[in-house]
Amino acid sequence: MNAFEVTRYHRSGYRLPALHHAKLLVVGLASLLASFQCWAPPPQPIPATLFKPFADNQQWMLAEDVVYTLGTTNVSIIVPEGFVTDFASIPQALWSFGLSPNGKYSKAAVIHDFLYWFQPCSRAQADNILAIAMQESGVSKTKAFEIYQGVHFRGQPAWDQNSSDRKAGLSRVIRSDHMNFGPMVLWLDYQKQLLHDGVQDPVIGINPEYCKFGDSQDVPKPLPSSASGI
Repeated sequence: MNAFEVTRYHRSGYRLPALHHAKLLVVGLASLLASFQCWAPPPQPIPATLFKPFADNQQWMLAEDVVYTLGTTNVSIIVPEGFVTDFASIPQALWSFGLSPNGKYSKAAVIHDFLYWFQPCSRAQADNILAIAMQESGVSKTKAFEIYQGVHFRGQPAWDQNSSDRKAGLSRVIRSDHMNFGPMVLWLDYQKQLLHDGVQDPVIGINPEYCKFGDSQDVPKPLPSSASGI
């Protein structure tokens, strides 16, 4: 029975069997719930972030800590004030396809840059956390997929270069007494100055609690109480 027939039977005084009413009610509720799920806001999106640019606007220093709490857990990734990001999570080859560093995914890219620089998790976990952060930032599935594919298949050179730079003593976190750099300063020049001045990155432990959430691309939820032995 289609919608026209339902309307005709109602107008004629014919009463639909209870089973038909129940089916229509279930279908209606399912559609309503689906619409709410589609428009539901992200659980804990990455907060707005303040940046200070270098002269060429290619690298940016965080003017405050960025605290990203994953999903509905109490587990956070803290990107420290002074961290320098170039939004390299978005391969430059993709910029011409509308995937420049400027978008809903920009803050997720900062988290990814941090994970790629300090490498507390595996590269696969870092890429999956990027995917989770993009979901929580409201990035469309199409763009999120394109960005994830880009870093998944083209991110190894950046990962290796970061490891080499860190072993060479280079820093990506500017100490508070070095944050007042001038408007004409370029990051690569300043990074060498930081090395000369003995500025070192803070110590970030290996395999912190948030890494385990990078074993999948599902937005994390709190662990059940039974997991703690209760």
